[in-house]
Amino acid sequence: MKQKSLKNTVRNIVLVVLTLLLPVLTLLNVVFALGWEPLFHAFRQSLGQAALGYEVRSGDSPAAYPSSAAMTGADGRLYGAAYHERTVAQVYEATRELMGSALGTASGFTPLTEDGLRTMLAGETLCYAYNGEIPAAALAAWMESRSTLDEDISMLLLTRDGHLALRTKSQGLVLATAAVDRNAWARASAALGAGTCSYAGTSGGTAFRNLAPETLLFEETGFSAEILACEPPAFGDPNAADSLQTLLGGFGYSVYARSYEERDAQVYVDNDSTMRISADGTVRFTSARREAEGEPLALAAAIEQARLILEQAQYSIGAGTQAELLSAAEDGSGGQTLLFGLVFEGIPVVTGEPYARFEFQDGQLVTAVVRLRRYTASGKRQYVLPAAQAAAASPRKGQRLGIAYVEGEDGSFAPERCFTFVEE
Repeated sequence: MKQKSLKNTVRNIVLVVLTLLLPVLTLLNVVFALGWEPLFHAFRQSLGQAALGYEVRSGDSPAAYPSSAAMTGADGRLYGAAYHERTVAQVYEATRELMGSALGTASGFTPLTEDGLRTMLAGETLCYAYNGEIPAAALAAWMESRSTLDEDISMLLLTRDGHLALRTKSQGLVLATAAVDRNAWARASAALGAGTCSYAGTSGGTAFRNLAPETLLFEETGFSAEILACEPPAFGDPNAADSLQTLLGGFGYSVYARSYEERDAQVYVDNDSTMRISADGTVRFTSARREAEGEPLALAAAIEQARLILEQAQYSIGAGTQAELLSAAEDGSGGQTLLFGLVFEGIPVVTGEPYARFEFQDGQLVTAVVRLRRYTASGKRQYVLPAAQAAAASPRKGQRLGIAYVEGEDGSFAPERCFTFVEE
């Protein structure tokens, strides 16, 4: 009997040891299969991004996706997408390491003309265009890279032979050389899931002469999008799915925070801040007292903090919309102001005022305004004006042709052609 018990004990010990060894053996198998270099590279990237104040992990959502993204495919044709959330995201995810590496290695920028940009567009290219003007440091962080360039960027164009053009807020078009991994370029160009398109700058006709050269043009098959219904959230309705707890949690509040009612608003108070939630869904956060002066946040870290708050706010109402960063400004004395817009399936929603505004001072969020609204597809669609007709309708040069949701007389939002002016 004792011998049998001893055998069982030994067998159990062996099973425990094998179980403990399993993760080690699995790790060794991965290392031998991939080699040490990829693992070391991933670890190094993690450390580099942590220096910005937070860690950017592969697959994390940036605070703004490009409004359009395009790349020359392996067959020499241009493939891209514009104002279509899923397809733009696919192109971006397949190519962002290429662009991030270029942005991180580019230096010594010099002025570039619009004609020079058109010449670049005729070659093998990768291009991102944004609705807003985004700090280079933030763009690089989202692409798992780093940049010390002090510029706000609305367009990046990379060529296969290693030239990077940027459309910037303060200097206009600038150009520099950058590192390009030819093997990575070949892999990305063979994995594009977008449709064919062309640049306005290479179209050769007169219909698009007023458009910014990087504007993407697609075959005219007729474009339509859903008409959206708009309504405020219903946090006080027990039958609604809106989650007040989730919204409060985004700003660091508990549902047990002290609260009281004001006219058309519910007010929540903690030791050092106040949060007002109006009946129309507008949220106003104010820091009631300044804490001891602290270190200013890195701009990329402030953007990430605001993005996480907006993510919770959107989730609280089950919205199908996404917030996107439009601009980020620093005042030189520890103050930072961030403005966000709203997009529905990649198309901006225009209301005449920013969707959200955040102000940081010395590392602390001091004010925030978020205009929470629920936008839902009505089941009705509307076609937009063809690109050629829309481009011919405006005599002003330097415009990037786009699409936006605009409010109608009945309170619904319908898609319409719009122009973003990128040249002064």
